[in-house]
Amino acid sequence: MRIACLGVVAILAACAHGNSGDVDAGADAWGGPTVDALSCNNLPCDAIYVSRAGSDAAAGTKAAPVKTINVAIMKALAFNPPYAVFVQAGLYPEQVTMKPGVGVYGGFDETWMRTAGVITEINAPSPAIVFDQIATGTVLDTFTVRSGNGAGPGVSSYAIVITSSKMIELRDLTVEPGIGAAGGDGVDGGAGPAGDNGGNGNPGVEHSSGLFCDNHTLPAVGAAGGSVCGLPGGYGGGAGVGNGNGAQGGDAAFTSQSGGFGGVGGGHNPACGGAGDGQVGGDGLPGGSGGHGGGGAEVGVFEGPVYRPANGGDGGYGYAGYGGGGGGGGGGGTNNCQSSGSSGGGGGGGGCGGGFGSAGGGGGGSFGIVAVDSMVTLRSSVVTANQGGAGGRGGRGGPGGGGGFPGAGGAYGGSSEQDDGGCGARGGYGGAGGAGGEGGGGGGGASAALVCVGSATIAIPMSTVTGGSGGIGGPSLVNPGATGVSTRAIGCSFF
Repeated sequence: MRIACLGVVAILAACAHGNSGDVDAGADAWGGPTVDALSCNNLPCDAIYVSRAGSDAAAGTKAAPVKTINVAIMKALAFNPPYAVFVQAGLYPEQVTMKPGVGVYGGFDETWMRTAGVITEINAPSPAIVFDQIATGTVLDTFTVRSGNGAGPGVSSYAIVITSSKMIELRDLTVEPGIGAAGGDGVDGGAGPAGDNGGNGNPGVEHSSGLFCDNHTLPAVGAAGGSVCGLPGGYGGGAGVGNGNGAQGGDAAFTSQSGGFGGVGGGHNPACGGAGDGQVGGDGLPGGSGGHGGGGAEVGVFEGPVYRPANGGDGGYGYAGYGGGGGGGGGGGTNNCQSSGSSGGGGGGGGCGGGFGSAGGGGGGSFGIVAVDSMVTLRSSVVTANQGGAGGRGGRGGPGGGGGFPGAGGAYGGSSEQDDGGCGARGGYGGAGGAGGEGGGGGGGASAALVCVGSATIAIPMSTVTGGSGGIGGPSLVNPGATGVSTRAIGCSFF
């Protein structure tokens, strides 16, 4: 039975152990050295030998073995055709780079006999073993292969990675990748700046050129409340003088959307005994909340042999609140000397939206064998994926800034000054900014025994492949990440 790649990723198909019908002769299928050949005590004399008790300065013979597998592979590659490499039992903590035509065989005891229960283990940082651009029959036989856990946020663990290669045979292996690393947490959004308060109006004054009258400067209007995010309030309305009406308060920015219209000024009404007061400015509308980021999916994307985790989405910035309108000015008075009303107060500025919560990072995956544009046979082996990393927490959206308070209408200037002039009104309240959107939680890391990318095919005669546990999704106040997928294969299918 053979497994073929259907797509780069996200095509998930269950894989099972089976038999392709290929002949396993007990030797390299492509003419390499035969382990059982009778020459030097059942092993070829023309070979490189490895022992944990050896020395990399040694010749690599049975009597003088080297210590590391990589040194042995390079020594074997120097011959034409390349020699085989035989490795004694023990733990070899090295990342192994395979070379074309160099078969590497483990499972030998101290007497160089293959004995049941003898374990030759390669245990190294991810990826523990790499095949790259090999076009000649190359065998890895009788090893336990373990890779270290993912190191760094969202980093995956890969036991064996095979790229742009063919005629690769993996025999009698136990393959166990490490645990994928947890994704990084998103960052919480900051609070939006508050709007500034509107300025107060000023008291009315006697403003006349008549005999024995004062001619004071007219009261300044209340200033508009500022806004860091560009949505200030309206200024206060000016005071009327004598028979004049008070001015309408200034509209806030974008009044067609905000509701922050200026208050109408007070009018002069002799029939009612004098001037009227201004009207209160309209309040600005609050800003809307930012959108929420989506949660990360159950599986990320492979780009070549590298797994890109399923990150969550960023939230959106909150929207700014609108400024309040300015209060209308008071109408003028005419008793005795002409007088002004008091001026209107300014509207409060709009508060700014809160910052967005950023996305939680996706968890790293755990993958036994990743094949990219390669042809591989996995024979009589067991591949068991480990646990995917947990997704990172989605960042929390920041609160919106408060709207500015309105400025008060100008106080009554007194009977000797303002006399019968009307009073200005307060401005409107600035609208509060909306909260920032919540970041989505990162998706949990995927767990798969086999991965096919591009045109890769993997045959699995007499082999068992099992997915581990998918990582838990990252939390979020709105959209948590999905639990990582657990499957025997990603991007692979039987044919």
